[in-house]
Amino acid sequence: MKLGFIGLGKMGKPMAKNLLQAGHELVVYNRSMPAVQELQGLGAKAASSPAEVGKEVEVVFLCLPVGRDVELTLTGEKGLLQTLREGTYIVDHSTISPKDSQRMFNLCREKGIGFLDAPISGGVAGAEKGTLSIMVGGEKAHFEKVKPLLGILGKNIFYLGPSGSGNVMKLVNNLLVGITNAALAEAFVLAQKNGLDPKQVFDILVGATGDSFMLRRNLPNFVLKRDFTPTFTLDMLNKDMGLAEELALDQGVRLLLGSLAHQIGREAAVSGFGSEDMSAVIKVLERLSGVEVGG
Repeated sequence: MKLGFIGLGKMGKPMAKNLLQAGHELVVYNRSMPAVQELQGLGAKAASSPAEVGKEVEVVFLCLPVGRDVELTLTGEKGLLQTLREGTYIVDHSTISPKDSQRMFNLCREKGIGFLDAPISGGVAGAEKGTLSIMVGGEKAHFEKVKPLLGILGKNIFYLGPSGSGNVMKLVNNLLVGITNAALAEAFVLAQKNGLDPKQVFDILVGATGDSFMLRRNLPNFVLKRDFTPTFTLDMLNKDMGLAEELALDQGVRLLLGSLAHQIGREAAVSGFGSEDMSAVIKVLERLSGVEVGG
């Protein structure tokens, strides 16, 4: 098939590569050129705007930071909706507000274009290996049409329901990520302050009831190495926690732990750690407590 990909960041670039390697033609657009040039070297065609991508493709994938980026990509002066033909599909892997997804879905439906919100989880490693979890909302028939393509990008593919459902699921996931991220910081600073070896604490927890995916992610890869080069920035997590709070407010759901975790994350961001990996949330508490975990 002839496919488009817009948004060649940490996640989007390896996903686009996997579509190319699966034998599909690919037209790409990105605001910065190095990623575009890398994809061109692998056989992709570069476009000068989203509208140019839309002229040529049957399905276009988006992987963008925020909802405003998605809206501009669709409806801007050189947006996709100016050129995409009836019967084509947009698969949006961005994590945005479910309300924004529903609005984009309705704009596309008026033009006979399918729109699926399909946020992803699994990190850069999952994007590179094609093992992402993909959570999809939209029309079931549209999901079935693009499911074989999603199978190139991920191994755990779920249809959740109507438009916006995929992003609701992603916000539920990242709500848990944010809470656990903050809890791990408190637990390990407390352990370090009391003289425990954090490596030994980690080894014990992975075999105890305190084990979690986030424990196995944050401690050996970032905190204990004292290397907070991001695979998912604290700023991006804070964005998603804010979206979860908005969703909860709309639905009348108390989000006490989530709100506290978001406040902790914002505190770390204004302290200068927003562009670092989300595990850098620990640095504020380390400063307050006068210890450095693993240091």
